[in-house]
Amino acid sequence: VNMGFLTYLILPLLLLGISGIIYIYREVVRLMSRSALKNKVVVITDAISGLGKECSRVFHAAGARLVLCGKTWEKLEALHDALISVADPSVTFTPKLVLLDISEVGEIEAIGKEILDCYGCVDVLINNASMKIKGPAQSVTLELDKRIMDANYFGPITLVKAILPHMISRRTGQIVLVNNIQGKLGVPFRAAYAASKHAIQGFFDCLRAEVEEFDVFVSTVSPTFIRSYHTQPEPGNWEASIWKFVFRKLSYGVHPVEVAEEVLRTVSRRKQEVFMANPIPKAAIYARTFLPELFFAVVATGVKEKHFVEEEK
Repeated sequence: VNMGFLTYLILPLLLLGISGIIYIYREVVRLMSRSALKNKVVVITDAISGLGKECSRVFHAAGARLVLCGKTWEKLEALHDALISVADPSVTFTPKLVLLDISEVGEIEAIGKEILDCYGCVDVLINNASMKIKGPAQSVTLELDKRIMDANYFGPITLVKAILPHMISRRTGQIVLVNNIQGKLGVPFRAAYAASKHAIQGFFDCLRAEVEEFDVFVSTVSPTFIRSYHTQPEPGNWEASIWKFVFRKLSYGVHPVEVAEEVLRTVSRRKQEVFMANPIPKAAIYARTFLPELFFAVVATGVKEKHFVEEEK
């Protein structure tokens, strides 16, 4: 009887023990991630966005010396005040603020110098700024195409080019791109946006190989979509098609808090590429690679409704 009773106890105890080990491991990794950022100079673009604010919060709490960039000074000041109001001044640094509109490409080189002057160096550059647009390809003007490319490609790479020589000369540094699933997978009515995301993904993939010899690390973090804090996906009147099911899954997105924590882990552990998605988008990427005809056929079934050009904030 005692042996039988012990047998029943073994499995729950084993599961409890494994859970405890996993919890301890995660806590150790989290603490190590934070300690690895202590005193590091971290630049965050579009720090006033939902994800930018969360990245600012986690890196500030980790003891990084932050340079927060955004195109609205009042919002930057509000973020600055929010961070220092909850921080322990003995283990954190007061963030520095830099006015930056990433789509104003002609001004970025000078702003890059201003960023470098904040602390004399940059250890981590987090490229977070992005502009979205939705609409049929033929309805999007060439002017709008160019604006998207400036905001999502030319602006970020101009800032990288301004900071990179200093990282190479110091033989240390990390450049992080917060990209999107559409850097790998095009979604209908997002042609301009997907093109810009494919472009910068290609740039970072090439850059990673080029700067490895200088001990400069290049990382990409690609969630599906980053949803807002409080809104949940609406059920809607989705048609009973495979593509509608896939698109709905793609639209679920990831919460900004989750992405910010992953960016922190990516920096501290120097991961090269992270793809944050549930199995449906991952399966779609594999299908695009290995079964392209099937993938395109499925995508085409969902392109039946009339869409209008819609610039998203």
